[in-house]
Amino acid sequence: MNTILLVDDDDYVLDGLLRHIPWQDIGVRIIGTAGDGAEGLRKYRELKPDIVITDIYMPEMDGFQLTEAIHAIDESVPIVILSGYDDFANARKAMSSGIQHFLLKPPSLAEIEFVVREVVQQLNESRERDTLLSSYFRQQAIVRRTMREAFARDLLTTRYRPEELPGQRIAFMGLPDNAVVQALTLSLVRSNSSSARDEREWQLLRFGTGNIVRELLETRLESQPGLSALALEYTDTDFVVVFLGDMEESSYPLPFLTKLSEELVGHILQYMKLSVLAGLGLAKNGYHRLIDSYLESLQAVEKAEMNEWNRVYAYSESAVPEPERNVPLEAVRNLHDAIFQKRWQQVEGQWKRLAGDLACGGFPLPVLTGICAGIMSAMWTASSLADSSKLGSEEEGLEAHLLRLSRCGSSSMLLERMDDAMSRMLERSQEELHGKKSHALVDRVIREFIEKGYDQEITLEQIAASLHVNRNYLSQLFKKVTGEPFVTYFNKYRIQKAKELIRTGKYMVYEISEMVGFRNSTYFSQVFKSITGYSPSEFER
Repeated sequence: MNTILLVDDDDYVLDGLLRHIPWQDIGVRIIGTAGDGAEGLRKYRELKPDIVITDIYMPEMDGFQLTEAIHAIDESVPIVILSGYDDFANARKAMSSGIQHFLLKPPSLAEIEFVVREVVQQLNESRERDTLLSSYFRQQAIVRRTMREAFARDLLTTRYRPEELPGQRIAFMGLPDNAVVQALTLSLVRSNSSSARDEREWQLLRFGTGNIVRELLETRLESQPGLSALALEYTDTDFVVVFLGDMEESSYPLPFLTKLSEELVGHILQYMKLSVLAGLGLAKNGYHRLIDSYLESLQAVEKAEMNEWNRVYAYSESAVPEPERNVPLEAVRNLHDAIFQKRWQQVEGQWKRLAGDLACGGFPLPVLTGICAGIMSAMWTASSLADSSKLGSEEEGLEAHLLRLSRCGSSSMLLERMDDAMSRMLERSQEELHGKKSHALVDRVIREFIEKGYDQEITLEQIAASLHVNRNYLSQLFKKVTGEPFVTYFNKYRIQKAKELIRTGKYMVYEISEMVGFRNSTYFSQVFKSITGYSPSEFER
């Protein structure tokens, strides 16, 4: 519903207008009133009414001044003048001020209703025209954008001669007649983990990536007259950005576009957490050469795939083929042999040397990934990590480690991650080996000295001397493996044997004491009670 602001210094007039005019029936609502022109201007700024009805002669600011001030803000606001003076000068001044309705006081209800209805009708018609016009322009913009994208897709796949290009269609789309064209291909790296995701999640990632690309292009190209860009979602993983420069307006800004391409890659990696292979073709004169720039961008993407990701590779016509590099296969084979023979110290040294050779060799990223994946699998198989039952609940399997390697976007990142994994696996393998040796030493103490010599007086110092190991080391190792100090474990074993002898009923307590290695029967009884809770005689009963 349209709104009206009433401005008059006569309270009687305002009260009459409020009381006697059926504003609701006319289809309007009184949004406020003011007692003079200055207050009316303040109320207009505050309330933003659709229509203003004002007196002419008021203190501080008259109706004409108020009209001029309002139209300085919005010249389309309709103003209805109320005047108590029947003179031609006021009417003529009102018309010259852009006021189309002039009423003499006191106006009849029919006059006011007629004028307000006419103003409302004009407002509604104007709004309908604006809405239709705005819709037309929006639809035209959508049609033009759709036509531009279809035109660009056609140029990427079809080779035209200059005379075959649709000139009128190009003009209707708002594209320059003579254009410099250049293609940037952004290929999203969809890792194995992404393939396993729900397809809807991947499509959301693509949608977000498209928004980032388009918003950044729109923002950055505002400052580049004669330069525009089309962002095409070309395949499930590829976006193609087509840069268009008007040759007649400005020079083509190659450094700017290279920097913009790198910024696009950086934004995708930062906000969508997706790695990108980016290739930039050469700038070409004429729409018919866009296909050449696009094919060049694909060649640059292949170079990106073989080297470092998340940077822009520009196609170069003068690029010299890289010399063939030989993978150090002998070093790789020797490392595999050392792994399967579990010579862990040699494995560590050989890996360090091989990693240094790989870092300096300039090998393609897929080749390095294959070498590292093979070494990782060999380490996993040769070590106890291959037994999933020995993995903790938070430890990852081989598949997760290989997937992490496949996500590396550069040789340096790959070798750094592989070096970290090798260090952890070697440490784990050495700990396992050390642990097995430790268990074997403690098992020997139990088997050869405790179980066979429990009836003799034997100390840990004597055992350590016999095994040629440090006494303190053996003591700590024994407690770590068994959970008990040597003396406690030894005495428990002796008391267990004593209980077996007591149950036979053939021996006296002092005899059993000697039979299990205690030369003092009183001390034997004390130890027996501390372990079982009973004295030997009580246990017998």
